[in-house]
Amino acid sequence: MYDRICTDLLSNDPLFGQILALCPFLEMFPPTGELPFNRYLLVSKKEHSILVAKQMGLGTASPNPELQATILIKDLSSLRPYLSFVNDPIDGCDLFVFDMGNVVVKNIHMLGKISRRWNLPKEEFKADYRKYDFALMDGTLEPEKYWDHVHTKFGIRVEGDPFGKEFNPTFNDEVVDLVKRLRKEGKRVVCGSNTIASHWDILERMGALALFDKAYASHEMGISKPSRQFFEHILDKEKGKAGTTYFVDDYEENIFMAAQMGLKCLFYADGVEQSSSEKLSEVFAL
Repeated sequence: MYDRICTDLLSNDPLFGQILALCPFLEMFPPTGELPFNRYLLVSKKEHSILVAKQMGLGTASPNPELQATILIKDLSSLRPYLSFVNDPIDGCDLFVFDMGNVVVKNIHMLGKISRRWNLPKEEFKADYRKYDFALMDGTLEPEKYWDHVHTKFGIRVEGDPFGKEFNPTFNDEVVDLVKRLRKEGKRVVCGSNTIASHWDILERMGALALFDKAYASHEMGISKPSRQFFEHILDKEKGKAGTTYFVDDYEENIFMAAQMGLKCLFYADGVEQSSSEKLSEVFAL
């Protein structure tokens, strides 16, 4: 996803006005470099600009298919999945889907604690874990099997349930209050989370799952975000439609997929222009 748009369109071009309305902090091309170039998206109708932007590492978008930009602009909705700073309005939405970790609850990180407790090399352990985290969250790899692998790879026998022992989440009050408010207003509010069984048990005991009308866990579904099937599963179970469903998550990949499918989205993470709290306040009038 991209944090800012730049363009070489003339101000009298109708597309310029549309892009400016979408991105009030629009920059001219080439950008000043306030952000890393790979966080910029160039909107252009010029072949040379597209080529230069690709060489610089910018994303590219054009309404002209002959220019072979990364994104073909059919209408402004074509750009939405690629833009991190767009906070979709909630108008017309009757189903709200919230991620759990770093959204409803904070303080979810555990790998550093595990590496310190068991004297595992921190960066190597984290890199290794990332090769297996989706299998763990899909429920296709049992945690015990992963720790057997850790023993083989690092020569350290890890016993017990470190994933559960070092997982100590706390509630994020602004989101908890919002979930309660939406339900009080009669909205259907569910959770859709990438997680593992031991974490889900802890979340249930602390009352996090009871906040929702229904809570969907990746390890129980056998599917994790950002898979399209994850969202399709929830929409099917809820008898919901993408266009009237609102999704809140803190991972770009998840927002990108949901937006591509037509869900309205809020990327709940600090951005260039707004903090996560400011985004939430803007959309839900907190």
